[in-house]
Amino acid sequence: MGEFLYSIAKGEQYDLKTKKGFQIGVVCAVPPFPYHDKEETNIYRDLSIIFKKPNLEGIHLGDVKIVDGNWQIAGQTGYALVVTGSGITVEDARKQVYSKLENILLQNMFYRTDIGLGWYEDSDKLQTWGYLY
Repeated sequence: MGEFLYSIAKGEQYDLKTKKGFQIGVVCAVPPFPYHDKEETNIYRDLSIIFKKPNLEGIHLGDVKIVDGNWQIAGQTGYALVVTGSGITVEDARKQVYSKLENILLQNMFYRTDIGLGWYEDSDKLQTWGYLY
């Protein structure tokens, strides 16, 4: 990623590799996210993040530390993970990302369940405006 940013800063062309289809990212958090509350932060600090199956594809660290191979909440934000999914359609990407979320055990974890739902209306507008073909 650093190479990409360096090329952009220099005004050079860069061939960015992307997946075909749609990608969705969902933020997983625990309290006090999105607020700052030192007392509540202390309740969740060092809380373990457990994966039912050891597949970590599409799991991206947030404010997390790894201690002796175990993932734990760190810091003061409650911002734990970003889970990503991809698919040929938005619905395929949604199914993948939300099935990955079912693999995570984290006390009082919360996340949005509506990611990607607005695409159907938005894509119609973008097509009408000439941005999509």
